[in-house]
Amino acid sequence: MTKALITGVTGQDGSYLTELLLEKGYEVHGIVRRTSSLDRSRLFHLYNDEAIYNKRLFLHYADLDDPTTLRRVLHNVAPHEIYHLAGQSHVGLSFEIP
Repeated sequence: MTKALITGVTGQDGSYLTELLLEKGYEVHGIVRRTSSLDRSRLFHLYNDEAIYNKRLFLHYADLDDPTTLRRVLHNVAPHEIYHLAGQSHVGLSFEIP
């Protein structure tokens, strides 16, 4: 089974990509910021599906500024594909904290 790792998995694009990859038979791993209030609303239907969550969809807490944690996730997951979709969702804040 092909494994994909997605940053920004709880965002609009990340959630759509998650659904698409799951439909194609992928095992999907998503990186979620530990400091954020996790908004799983876009993944709610998958998160509550016992046939998918923790079987084909896995969420990992990590901060993209923390190379040690990222290395651990990359080592443990060993993804075939990586999709980097994380970013600040507020324009003003993205200039202050790029």
